[in-house]
Amino acid sequence: MFPSVVTLLVFGLWLSQQIRAQEGTLPSPTLQADPGPLIPLKKPVTLRCQGFPGAERYRLRKEGSSQYRDVATTRREAEFPILSMVPNTTGSYQCLYKSQSHWSQPSEPLQLVMTDWYDKPSLSALPGPEVFLGNNVTLRCQSQKWFENYVLHKEGEAEYTQNEGKWYHSDFHLSEVTAAHQGSYRCYNFHIDTVYQWSAPSDPLELRIRVATDDPELPVSSKPLTPANSTVNAAAQNYTLGNLIRLGLAGLVLVVLGILLVEARWSRRGALRSWPEVTAQAAIPGQRARQ
Repeated sequence: MFPSVVTLLVFGLWLSQQIRAQEGTLPSPTLQADPGPLIPLKKPVTLRCQGFPGAERYRLRKEGSSQYRDVATTRREAEFPILSMVPNTTGSYQCLYKSQSHWSQPSEPLQLVMTDWYDKPSLSALPGPEVFLGNNVTLRCQSQKWFENYVLHKEGEAEYTQNEGKWYHSDFHLSEVTAAHQGSYRCYNFHIDTVYQWSAPSDPLELRIRVATDDPELPVSSKPLTPANSTVNAAAQNYTLGNLIRLGLAGLVLVVLGILLVEARWSRRGALRSWPEVTAQAAIPGQRARQ
């Protein structure tokens, strides 16, 4: 009876998968770009589509194009290399996988952008790259030519901030900055009719957040300042101070012990020197008595 129950359960799982596949409800895969979605002109990039167990074939398609690329593999991931990034390889991509003659839902779109198509802009901070905690700062991206759109990106983050251009530049306002705003920034620009073809990145701008204290111009460390870090730093300082106090007390005890040892030694040597005289004086009355 037990094998029959197991067989029914397995059959039920297989049947539910078949029904989901027929209804087109296979889980969507994920699509990623290596080394990233921003690729310089004529540089290579690899698109990786990750599916689920049971996948037999992967397909990569580009929005606005009837062409697609297929890779037959039973692995959970398929690679689609692009050897050279040029304008016609930019765009929005999606991938799918096939399981038991049915295709999955498409992945989320991946926007593949080519950079270095235009000259790099410049990025500056107003009033300056050093800002006190809680104050405002403006990052200005400026170009030699007119562009409709500008993009600001902070190193280490996946999101990009886009602004419209105005008189050869665009301003990105950061209000009431915190330690999380500290870091390296770059900006790009592009035209509205070539949204996937950007300029070269600007030179990096290091934004430093300072803390207003009695110590003038005390910078925040390169690691973002958080309450947890502040607690750790305070605990470390207290621990160091406690160690210094304990070492000082230990040194004082050693000095006192040294003094006591030296004093005891000198006292002992003085007692040994006075012992013969005491013996001689004790012997004199006996000699006088015999006389």
